[in-house]
Amino acid sequence: MRCARQWRFRGPGSPPRRSRDGEGQHEREQDGAAHSRHVVRTAKGAEPRRYRADVVTTTIRPAAAGDAAAIAGIYNEGIEDRVATFETRPRDAGEVAEWIAGGLPFLVAEDGGILGYARVSAYSDRCVYAGIGEHGVYVARSARGRRLGVALLDALAEACEAAGYYKLTSRVFADNGASRAVHRAAGFDEVGIQRRHGRLDGEWRDCVLVERLLGEAAA
Repeated sequence: MRCARQWRFRGPGSPPRRSRDGEGQHEREQDGAAHSRHVVRTAKGAEPRRYRADVVTTTIRPAAAGDAAAIAGIYNEGIEDRVATFETRPRDAGEVAEWIAGGLPFLVAEDGGILGYARVSAYSDRCVYAGIGEHGVYVARSARGRRLGVALLDALAEACEAAGYYKLTSRVFADNGASRAVHRAAGFDEVGIQRRHGRLDGEWRDCVLVERLLGEAAA
């Protein structure tokens, strides 16, 4: 049995959430960088969300159909890097447009262009798991090391909590230290390792399970 699910971004008047500036920053960050803020707009007319980060002011907003080509380019960089996904086939803008049209939480970071994105897909078609989202986060090569991944994950968690999700979860390659650090800094816990979970280019890869509880589940 498949479970239909509706979601919405948190609207005006909701209290802002602070980003988590905990341990485990992205491995490419440099000490002493000047701090500025992300501006996060999660719904039309909503008060902007601001996150401290080592970048110039960046807007985080819901993805739109016109973002599809840029998002595909960022995802294809992740595929080429061979450290973020088992996927090996590049995606095109048409495929990404279908993701956006799916209606699940999907955010982009924008500063004169799309710098990164975070999205949720269904974890399972079983009703008991309807409140769990499987997430992905990707940042353009040119924008890495600037805490954009942390801000995107924090904003995605806020949007998903407002939509009624109680958990975000994903798998990260065990040797992807940068992604693991970004997830820890965004409040995710590492809860297990899946050994030899799949092959990439003929080589076995281990995956670390990460998750962040939301709403009442996090209380």
